[in-house]
Amino acid sequence: MNREKIQTKRTGQLPGGRTRSVKSTMTSGSRRLSSAGNWALVLMGGGARGLAHIGVLRALLDNGLVPPIITGTSMGAVVGGLFSAGYLPGEIETIARELSSSQLARLKKRNFPVPEHLVDYFIFEAYQKKLVKRFGRQEADVAEESLRQLVGQVKIEDLSIRFGCNAVDLVGGREVSFTSGPLYRALRASLAYPLLIDPARFDRSLLVDGGLLNNVPVTLARQLGAAKVLVPDVHRPLRKMSAAKLKSNLSVFFRLVQIVLADSTDSQLPRADLIININPPVNTFDFTQIKRVVNLGQRATQAKIKEIKKMISASR
Repeated sequence: MNREKIQTKRTGQLPGGRTRSVKSTMTSGSRRLSSAGNWALVLMGGGARGLAHIGVLRALLDNGLVPPIITGTSMGAVVGGLFSAGYLPGEIETIARELSSSQLARLKKRNFPVPEHLVDYFIFEAYQKKLVKRFGRQEADVAEESLRQLVGQVKIEDLSIRFGCNAVDLVGGREVSFTSGPLYRALRASLAYPLLIDPARFDRSLLVDGGLLNNVPVTLARQLGAAKVLVPDVHRPLRKMSAAKLKSNLSVFFRLVQIVLADSTDSQLPRADLIININPPVNTFDFTQIKRVVNLGQRATQAKIKEIKKMISASR
């Protein structure tokens, strides 16, 4: 697409201080994009694999389709939230690339043990005690400030795309949903991966990654009015792990998180009306293959485009 443009009701700040005026019309060059139908795009979490959602959105736009409803969790919430705020898929990919590069640079500058592909760097015993605590707080500060700069004070209820995301309240022990309020705060809460990013504090609640209880927020999409739900599947089936790799407390903790996320995903996926199987063969924290992951999402979506259009027609 040569000149994509998605507009919402408010103004959002883009990298470099640029702003985009947001209105309800959606155009792409001279072609009108359609947000017809009563359907939702539900974007699961998955870390680096979740960047495949960028390719999904690109393929939908290439075919003149805009989801009237988007829900997401963790990385899916961030991609869906930025899109709903007016960012184009190419811009989101650039943001992901720049943030990933700057994060790696920060880790190296602080002499953290960072493997070449950012795979399981957090398992090292050095992250226990003070290093884990300090790292999580620093990453939380960076995440919140980055999101604030990207979307400003835009509120979820002012977006032209109906958007929602979820998080887990550690105090109440329950899933919470965001369908109103500042967008950046909702995204910050949804992506707070345990130990790596400190919980978000909302009043008396401590909020972390929504995928821990519901990695595929289909129910939230139905609550927002979706008659049909499209889910890009980016998770990797849980595999057995050698006991030799589970010797540290951190490795045990993150293995437990893997199990919880896999169970959450497997229990919610059957609720979708249509699934796009992408399943990128990269690790959760491998942000060195962004282009490949995005392309996988785009190709998988294009291959399903006839089924997607049929589903949309049935949602009217």
